[in-house]
Amino acid sequence: MENLPKICVDTTDAFMTTERFGTREEVIRWIKKVGIDNKVTVIISRSDTETGKRGRSNKIIFGCDKGGKHKISDSGTQSASKKCGCPFKIRSTPAKDGSGWKIDVKCGLHNHGLPDRLEGHSFIGRLTTNEKQHVADLAKRHVTPKNILLSLQDKFPENVTRITQVYKHESVIEKEIRGPRSDIQHLFKLIEDAGYVYWSRKQDDSEVVREIFWAHPDSVKLLNIFPIVLVMDSTYKTNKYRQPLFEIVGMTSTELTFAVGFAYMESEQTENFCWVLEKLKELFVKKDMCSQVILTDRDLALMKAVEVVFPNSINLLCRFHINKNVGAKCKQHVVNDLQKTIDTLWMEVVWASDEVEYGQRLHQLEQACVDYSGFINYVKDTWLAPHRHRFVGAWINRVLHLGNTTTNRVESAHWKLKQMLGNSIGDMVKCWEAMNNNLRLQLGNIRASFQKSFYEVEHAHVSPFYGYLRGSVSRAALRRIAEELLRVDYVGTNRQICGCTLRTSYGLPCACELGRYRVGGIPIPIDVVHVHWRKLTMEVELEIGEDDGSEVDMTAAMDELWRRFRSLVLLTIIIGFRLT
Repeated sequence: MENLPKICVDTTDAFMTTERFGTREEVIRWIKKVGIDNKVTVIISRSDTETGKRGRSNKIIFGCDKGGKHKISDSGTQSASKKCGCPFKIRSTPAKDGSGWKIDVKCGLHNHGLPDRLEGHSFIGRLTTNEKQHVADLAKRHVTPKNILLSLQDKFPENVTRITQVYKHESVIEKEIRGPRSDIQHLFKLIEDAGYVYWSRKQDDSEVVREIFWAHPDSVKLLNIFPIVLVMDSTYKTNKYRQPLFEIVGMTSTELTFAVGFAYMESEQTENFCWVLEKLKELFVKKDMCSQVILTDRDLALMKAVEVVFPNSINLLCRFHINKNVGAKCKQHVVNDLQKTIDTLWMEVVWASDEVEYGQRLHQLEQACVDYSGFINYVKDTWLAPHRHRFVGAWINRVLHLGNTTTNRVESAHWKLKQMLGNSIGDMVKCWEAMNNNLRLQLGNIRASFQKSFYEVEHAHVSPFYGYLRGSVSRAALRRIAEELLRVDYVGTNRQICGCTLRTSYGLPCACELGRYRVGGIPIPIDVVHVHWRKLTMEVELEIGEDDGSEVDMTAAMDELWRRFRSLVLLTIIIGFRLT
């Protein structure tokens, strides 16, 4: 005691007590609580348990966390030691009269100052059992560490844990769950436990996995119910291995996006894409079934793979990315004053409704770019000559794409996944967990949208004109029909003026069809709505060979109906004339 420095804090009175404690754990709890109340970090310096052997007796020696000699490290990193030889010492042993454990303060002095608060203290900040469970529950739901820490402080006001402890405990949880399994082995286990369909392939003569493809069982069901259009694209920065993630999505009758499948690939070559698409093909219940439209960006390797694996599908290209690339090239070659004009002329080419209009619009663009050969050659050689049938309205308006002309659906799915991930430094297991959670939310929204189309009627669809459709087709389809009905006033029943884009691109009655129903006072028949829009449940058993009605062409039926209507009108006029 003689060598104590000038700083000297006496906490003897705080720890003096005549109370007896029934068990060792009660002593430890009391000592630590008093220590925290007095800003002293009490640790167990020594502990012994009586076993009957010589020299062994029940006792606990408590000390200050600053007790012991200052440690000096030879490492080049910044390191520090909090030990300063603090003499604080408390001894606890069972009383001889058997009344319980007693406490003897051997030295209540400290040769250092005491902190005002205990935030940041590694020992005091350790998580309790309840706090560890709280962290585990939130981590399982992918709550970020900073929000976990805020939740801890709200639920446990006395908690002084810092974010470092949260990170450390998350790491401990992951190690306990995985055990000796590697990242890829644990990923396969999670996929199998969740009932996913999956495939993988390895490099020749090795255990190194090249590609993994997986799909949720409900995603497989949705794919077979809504197979018409698929949108696919790769995204990056989802995992610490920097492997691209390939995602495939589809669209339901309620115009919601559903994830079909995911794949990690070692590279983005045609051979890799072909393997993934072959596995996608195996998800179809009917072996001769395939998507009518596959929408991608201008990835030549992917386009080639689509052509090889799905030769009967139409591969459309994303208009958004094409327009973005053309706009960037325009800024490089064209003076500022003409950029807006040329952008407008380009959009008119893209939106041309038929081949005659396309030729006229292209001629106008060529005339405007007569002094900018670099730009017009890029537009024609890169986009129009090889790919106009994949994105120009004159060609794609004949395709049943259900309104999907960009890859926005899959881009949005990428964004939601990255929002759930929070960062790009996790492994594939974390990425899969985020995907799985996204899928659970997604499937819940899809089921809810089906129920809304069954039971809820929008005010615009109360008319008897929609009587056969309400509750039998999706509200999304009804909205599009209602918008098309506004064109009837100037289209009438003239097919040439109408263009019939809604019929060919969406499988819904177009303005000239609706005009005929309105003239005849006939409600819209349900058979003229493509079967895609009439599927409002996923609780069905898929049957091999079942007719999905994907080939629905009501043109001939409509012509016959219109011919009969005109004959009926003519007969009425003749009868009326004779009666007069």
